[in-house]
Amino acid sequence: MKAYQLYYQHPTMKEFKARVLSCEARDGMYDIELEDTAFYPEGGGQPADSGYIGAARVTHVYETAGGVVHVCDKPLEVGMEYDASIDWNRRFDHMQHHTAEHLVSGIINKLYGADNVGFSIGEYYVTIDFNRELSHEEVENIETLANEAVFKNLPVRVKYFDKTPEFSYRSKKELSGTIRIVIIDDYDTCACAGTQLASTGEIGLIKIISVQKYKTGSRIYLMCGFRALNDYRMKESNVAAISALISSKPDEVAVHVEKLYEEREALKFELLSAKYALIDMKTDKMQPADKMLIFEDNLSNEEMKRYLVNLTEKISTIAVFSGDDTNGYRYMVTSSTVDVSDLAKAMNAELSGKGGGKGTAGGYVQASRAQIEKFFEGSFFKGAVNEAD
Repeated sequence: MKAYQLYYQHPTMKEFKARVLSCEARDGMYDIELEDTAFYPEGGGQPADSGYIGAARVTHVYETAGGVVHVCDKPLEVGMEYDASIDWNRRFDHMQHHTAEHLVSGIINKLYGADNVGFSIGEYYVTIDFNRELSHEEVENIETLANEAVFKNLPVRVKYFDKTPEFSYRSKKELSGTIRIVIIDDYDTCACAGTQLASTGEIGLIKIISVQKYKTGSRIYLMCGFRALNDYRMKESNVAAISALISSKPDEVAVHVEKLYEEREALKFELLSAKYALIDMKTDKMQPADKMLIFEDNLSNEEMKRYLVNLTEKISTIAVFSGDDTNGYRYMVTSSTVDVSDLAKAMNAELSGKGGGKGTAGGYVQASRAQIEKFFEGSFFKGAVNEAD
């Protein structure tokens, strides 16, 4: 621990006197170094602190070989001493999540032999990557044990060693020089460069909100403290709104929503069947032709395909368009006489479109119906038959 690193000596320090050693303009901002600082520089997955030095807003902090650089929006006078303050809510949130990560990673390593290979405190949640896949049951057990550690309100101790300690500890890489070790008895012993809480009880609550397969292992998404509380409030509010909307008890919402989903899918199938029947009646009345353009509003991809399938045997080239002159048209086209891949490329070029295909081409054009009809009367389709809406 270096003398100027107040964030290690006094991790709960919110305000301090800051003497400016240097101030250099860079890209519209100012790189400022202080004699001592309580601003934590970004590192090890923990974001940098923010706050103020005098009237200068600290937007980022990073460490160099020579010290800690504070990126500020205003210059400060070298040699002057200023009142400095840290955005404490932000720092405390980072400390809560960093200590929570130690608990979770320590438990996973101890029980399942998996190593923490990635850690990041993001704006909304924390991600922790492990080199082993974790099951849903294992994650629930990890979450339970981590919260038990919170309820025990265990001390979080930080020790410094001038050489590699004789006991085992977690570390992502080989370390040299002074080694900083964070210890939570019975749960974790790990090399760490971040700021930590004084006790596990300050975490408040640990909630693993998701786990996903990541590379050859797993990625855990975690929230704790006020983030977890706010997340719970948001989800509770959503459940209450859905509960009122569908006249269901909150603990029965999922069952009722599943039933509504199944009913909706059945109605969608019935509606699509009715639309297919209508398309079948329309296409049955259409006479054989070499070419045909069909314009119709609000066609789904399935309905467009139905037109193509129904007309393929009696129409050599069919192009189906759905949309309007203001927003453009989606299209599907197939042909037994024209290369639809070349046709799609020509449409894209002339009608501000995108898309393509081989046997059947599909895509979108930003053009009016008149422009589309004019195109099809050109080099590809002269004298095309146009089916009215």
